Amino acid sequence: MKALPPRADDAIDGLYRIATVSSLTGIPVQTIRVWESRHAVVEPTRNAGNLRLYRRADIERLSLVKAAVDAGHAISTVASLTDRQIKARFKDAPVRVAKARQAGCRVLVCGAALAGVLKTAWQARSDVRVQGVLSEVPAAELDSLPSVDAVIADVSVVSNALPAALRQMRAATKAPVVIVVYGFANRQALARLDAANVIALAAPTDPAQLARICQLGLAIDPTPPTAFSQRLMHSAAPRRYADAFLRQLGQMPSKVQCECPNHLADLLAKLNAFERYSLECESTNIKDAAMHAMMYSASGHCREFLEEVLRRLMAHEGIPEPRAQRS
Repeated sequence: MKALPPRADDAIDGLYRIATVSSLTGIPVQTIRVWESRHAVVEPTRNAGNLRLYRRADIERLSLVKAAVDAGHAISTVASLTDRQIKARFKDAPVRVAKARQAGCRVLVCGAALAGVLKTAWQARSDVRVQGVLSEVPAAELDSLPSVDAVIADVSVVSNALPAALRQMRAATKAPVVIVVYGFANRQALARLDAANVIALAAPTDPAQLARICQLGLAIDPTPPTAFSQRLMHSAAPRRYADAFLRQLGQMPSKVQCECPNHLADLLAKLNAFERYSLECESTNIKDAAMHAMMYSASGHCREFLEEVLRRLMAHEGIPEPRAQRS
């Protein structure tokens, strides 16, 4: 939870106005009012002007309840519990999620060179930051690793031992997202990473893309995992068709009366544009950044699926694959 502001205009005799509470907890003002009236989550005092005023304990409880709700628990279930019961029932997960969302996505980077690039690229961002740097993926002394939201490992070659090492790092750091940026890897090595639920990206990578993927750790509750969240945690394949080819295909005369290749090419072009938009779209807070990360990953998987449909449709109509297949 954010440190309480010391400014006198934010607090009245140690009590805080609802706008300040909303800013500190990330809960909209209207939601706070609904939680009070319908669920009695907190009971603020009121001054002579009937203004709601909240204690420090109220702010801490609201933050705890919000974290449990963000983790997927119903407000009707959480509201009747004491703070101690919430912590005992949901263990450390709600508190960890709340701290992560307010502080930004915390990333542990294995590889000093990549860490330097990311620190420079992310220095003006508040939604993601390099929490720690290791020279390489550690094989021992994992107990000293910090808890983070994502791990990025920069390797020149994907070795046979890497998936197991990354599994151990995931367990030690409690990171929902683990990414490998690699220089070389064969199909078998990439398949082993995929089986370990590790996202593999060929170098060089875009720092903005890495930030979005890291933020999936804040957007998706990994416990219990769902088929949807597990799918999003895997990176979509690189684009198969460049924008120029899709424009050309969209205008090409079709042998099929319904002009499916033209329509599919147009749809893919729009989906590509939305994928880029989700990557570059500015976020006003950590929760927005996490949602954009989820949309970026989901649009990439939709694009990959439709590209395969287009490939088969082109083969059916005898349309040759373009020489340059990557945009």
